[in-house]
Amino acid sequence: MLQERGAGPPAPPRLNPPSVAEAVASQLRTRILDGDLVDGSELPPEAALLAQFPVSRPSLREAFRILETEGLLTVRRGKRGGTVIRHPTPDSAAYHVGLLLQARHISIEDLAAARNLVEPLSAEQAARRGDHRAIGRRLAALTGEAESCVDDALAFTPLAARFHHELVRAAGIQTLQLIVGVIESIWDTQELTWARSAVAEGQYPDESRRREVLRAHLRIAAAIGAGDDGEATRLTREHLRVTSRYVTEAGGSVRVLDEYGSRRLPPATS
Repeated sequence: MLQERGAGPPAPPRLNPPSVAEAVASQLRTRILDGDLVDGSELPPEAALLAQFPVSRPSLREAFRILETEGLLTVRRGKRGGTVIRHPTPDSAAYHVGLLLQARHISIEDLAAARNLVEPLSAEQAARRGDHRAIGRRLAALTGEAESCVDDALAFTPLAARFHHELVRAAGIQTLQLIVGVIESIWDTQELTWARSAVAEGQYPDESRRREVLRAHLRIAAAIGAGDDGEATRLTREHLRVTSRYVTEAGGSVRVLDEYGSRRLPPATS
């Protein structure tokens, strides 16, 4: 229906005010993200918070549940209970993105394709940094650590993955580091799950192939150390193309939860 000439402006849309619990959660969330509430510390006792926020106890506890769902609080129950503050981490972000990928039945091959597109950008940026020589040395040293476990498949896999995490960190662009780091963390879950299965079935690549992985890492480290961004990008892309096939060849979709609804693997330590 057209508004009549001379009539006043249309009424603004009706806004639903936040609930009391949402309002309290909003204030606590801001304090957590701003660093006023320290990661790993406990929230003040419930009585102290009720004095700060003149709300009912059920509303305060509902605010806790909201923040617990977001991963910003961990509520410990029982005699030694308490509410612990948790700042967001790349791992917690990766977990929630992983849930989204699993819910949408995104294939592992699709995840690999995304990783193979964005990780070479990290290598390119690392080679362009003023401290590229030091970055190359760090990456080469990580390769040496992985070589010490080349005969142990389950130890070799996470050590080899550390090279890629350091490569992402070396980009020096925090936004890129976080975004690519989320993809790397989700990929780690798929790769480590594959490694366990491959070892159990006797299908894990033999030692000669593991050593080829290490040689590829050293070539990437050398290109970054030399400041050759084009070669570092090319070598990283080719290395990912070759090695990701081990994980993707069986097909399937991304999974971060097992059949019981629990995390398939513990959080990454890197």
